[in-house]
Amino acid sequence: MSYQKHCPHEWKQPAPFIPNWVRETPKPVVCPQPIPPVTPNPVFPNTAALQMCNPLKIEKIDCSSVLITISVPAQSIIHLPTKALEVKTIKKNFKLTQNHFFNSAPTPPGITSDTPKLFIGGLVRKDIQYSEAVHQTPTTVAGLMKDFLVDIPISCVIDLGRHLQFPGIHYDQQREYGFVASKAEFNLLSKQFYNHMPTCQLVFCQINETDNALDCIPLYGGPPEEYTFTTLQEKMVLLIQLRLTFPTPIDYKNPHCDPDNESERENNYCYDKDSKHNRKNKCINPNALFSKINTLLTKLTCIIKGPHLVALLLCK
Repeated sequence: MSYQKHCPHEWKQPAPFIPNWVRETPKPVVCPQPIPPVTPNPVFPNTAALQMCNPLKIEKIDCSSVLITISVPAQSIIHLPTKALEVKTIKKNFKLTQNHFFNSAPTPPGITSDTPKLFIGGLVRKDIQYSEAVHQTPTTVAGLMKDFLVDIPISCVIDLGRHLQFPGIHYDQQREYGFVASKAEFNLLSKQFYNHMPTCQLVFCQINETDNALDCIPLYGGPPEEYTFTTLQEKMVLLIQLRLTFPTPIDYKNPHCDPDNESERENNYCYDKDSKHNRKNKCINPNALFSKINTLLTKLTCIIKGPHLVALLLCK
């Protein structure tokens, strides 16, 4: 047995005792769980029409920017996590999360053209602070302050009307061409334009709201005039001011012209070039201004050097 001195130690113990009633008890039958079906494509939500907001005012502030003021009504139902005795305060602010500009696309003759649209979306962040009753007597109520945050989505479409001429859209083009002695070949010339989207900036927002409790229940054991609730119905009106800036200048259109008349569009009759707004917001070309200043300086130089009529006429 001397060879066992170099072998590792082995633990030897009997197997645990298992009673007969355990051995004879049948194993429980486990039903297989159904595997949910796997769909190859995701399920998209149904589309819905968005509310149209007519702007209260559209003001052109410089050559390529307009200031848009709109009023957006909204309504929501808020469920508090616990029973509230009274709402103490509500802190709120609006955040613009998305904006997308749609320019009016050209239409066939005889079809009225659409107006440019601006899709906007945002969130109203509300911080609701309320009291929760924890101990009450027929004459007193003791409570704790609770805090609840909720984001309310806001979305609408702004109709920008027909009084402003926004930068046009450049469309992609594809043209096929061939040669005189060609047999079976395909030649294609493609042009692709990259249009620039305008930027939208939130300038001002005012929120006017009212909140009503929908499920008021008398406070058990408390004063008779005290109630608790968990559901709030909120109605609010948002006064929003946006600044829309384009990469190229914006022109005013004559509101009395027919935008669907092809001859008026070609002859630029739809542009109110002599209007008050156009004169006020007209962009100054620095090259043209430099040329005018240079011409005036040349005439003044001719007058100073030689006050002769011939020289003055030659300078003209």
